Amino acid sequence: MIRLLGCVLVAGGGAWLGIQASARLRDRVTAVSALIHALGLLRREICGRGRGLPRALEETACQAAPSVRTFFERCVRACRALDEQPFQESWRQLVHELLELSPETLAQLEQLGEVLGRYEEDIQGRALDQAKECLSEELTRAKGEWERMGRVYRLLGLAGGGFLVILLL
Repeated sequence: MIRLLGCVLVAGGGAWLGIQASARLRDRVTAVSALIHALGLLRREICGRGRGLPRALEETACQAAPSVRTFFERCVRACRALDEQPFQESWRQLVHELLELSPETLAQLEQLGEVLGRYEEDIQGRALDQAKECLSEELTRAKGEWERMGRVYRLLGLAGGGFLVILLL
C-alpha cells in the first residue's frame, strides 16, 4: 500500500512539475498582454486626456492588471524621485526587471522611456504605438512558445514521473 502511494506521489510530482513549467509560459503570455493593454491606457491618458506623465502613470497603475501594476507604481515613484535619478534611467532599470523579453522589445521599451514626459503628446503617442506593436510581436512569439512548449513540458513531466515510478519498482 505504501509503495503504491509512493508511486502515485512520484508520478503526480513529475506531472506537477511539467504543469508548473507550462504555467510559467502562460503567465508570460498574460503579462505581455497586460503590458500591451496598460500601454494603451497610458496612451489614452497622455494623448486623449492631456495628462502629464506622473498623473498618467498613476491612472495607468490604478487600472492596469495586477501582473504589471507594480511596474507602473514603481514608475510613479520614479517620477516623484526625479531629483535622485532621471526618469529615463529609472525606466530602463524597471523595464529590465519587468519580464523576460527579447532584446528587440527591450530596446523598443528603452526608447519609449527616452520619449515619455519629454516631448509633445503626438510624439509620445507614436512612441507608445511603436512599443505596443513590438510587444504584439512578442505576444505572438510567447503564445507560440506556450502552445508548443507547454505541451512538451506537461508530457515530459508526466513521462518523467512515470519513468521514475518504473525505475523505483
